[in-house]
Amino acid sequence: MAVKSNNLGILFIIPSSIDQNENISFLLDEQSKMLHNIKYFIVENEKIARKTIKELKLKTEIQSVTLLKHNNKTSTNDLKEYFNPIYSGNDIGLLSDSGSPCIADPGSKIVEYAHLNNIKIQPLVGPSSIILSLMASGFNGQKFKFHGYIPIDKIDKELYIKKMASSIKEEKETQIFIETPYRNERLFNDLLKILDKNIRLCLAINLTSSKEEIISDSIENWRLKKNINIDKQLCIFLIN
Repeated sequence: MAVKSNNLGILFIIPSSIDQNENISFLLDEQSKMLHNIKYFIVENEKIARKTIKELKLKTEIQSVTLLKHNNKTSTNDLKEYFNPIYSGNDIGLLSDSGSPCIADPGSKIVEYAHLNNIKIQPLVGPSSIILSLMASGFNGQKFKFHGYIPIDKIDKELYIKKMASSIKEEKETQIFIETPYRNERLFNDLLKILDKNIRLCLAINLTSSKEEIISDSIENWRLKKNINIDKQLCIFLIN
């Protein structure tokens, strides 16, 4: 557990619900108590952040909470301003729009700045769709790679998928990737066309929500399945 030093505040890395339509608190009671007095939060989307902060049951009225917005384009000067409250002895919470901050998320820039400036960091336990999908896939959890979004261009995409398949055969390495929800079905169909029938595919759909579904099977069997609907759904793709 991080301990304050030099009268500086602490940067808390706070997980949130993966599916914001079903905002669930995942924090342990002990962790929640550590956050009750936080008045400053670094966030991606203010509307989504307010829903998450409401679940934290702060002692401070939500109207009095200061939200500092950031994204991949946040400048170094902006980062310096974000940390002003910490230099005054106030703690700051870092929130992601979905799941755990800094995992497939721009928050890593914030944490890097804290390290470079000797600011204490306290990561809190919470859901990560990448880790949850790997846990539930039945695939190799000793060696895996997360690719983020794979190429959209048809030729580039095919080459990329074949490269991942080669890594599976040569390294026994699980490959994890995502797609923009409205392109899920297109990617799914491409995987069925390109991959060898013996490669296994797992779809982890709407994790932690009431609509959660996790299906893991060979490409050969996936080709026989009917009524697989992942259009506009939150989905993690894994192959092994």
